[in-house]
Amino acid sequence: MSVSKAAAREMLLYMLWADRTTLGAVRDVRPEDLKRDAGISFGSLLGTMTHILAVQQVWLARFSGHSLEHVVVPDDFPDLLAWIRAWEETASQIEAFLAGLTDEQLTTAITWTNSRGETYTQPLWHTVLHLVNHSTYHRGQVVSLLRQMGYQPPATDLVYYLHQR
Repeated sequence: MSVSKAAAREMLLYMLWADRTTLGAVRDVRPEDLKRDAGISFGSLLGTMTHILAVQQVWLARFSGHSLEHVVVPDDFPDLLAWIRAWEETASQIEAFLAGLTDEQLTTAITWTNSRGETYTQPLWHTVLHLVNHSTYHRGQVVSLLRQMGYQPPATDLVYYLHQR
């Protein structure tokens, strides 16, 4: 089994759309709420958003056969605007990756070593779907935090993306 270029492309475009939709809601968050410790895995709203961004950057580098010199952390972003700039740059790189993606590449295995020193080899399509799934999971945490803080959460389900396109 494999995932076609069209399906992988659609999923990555969904991820970018959902990120943009979430970002639209996060723009209204007060700076103190953005950095407030919420007792979750990555501490705060900004911490969770930074984790999503960092993992997108890590996987994009792996897709290209590279490793990152620096994995972003919340302290890299003094404010939301700085985070937005980094996300926009990463989104552009994902779009460029999409432009050159082929069905053959998707079935080709990539090998990487994670932060614990464990090495894995899987077809590219596995890791592309993992990236989309990972982003969706943590974006759900962002949506929950927005709701808990009294902000209007965005609707980022795949079905809304498919309906809007």
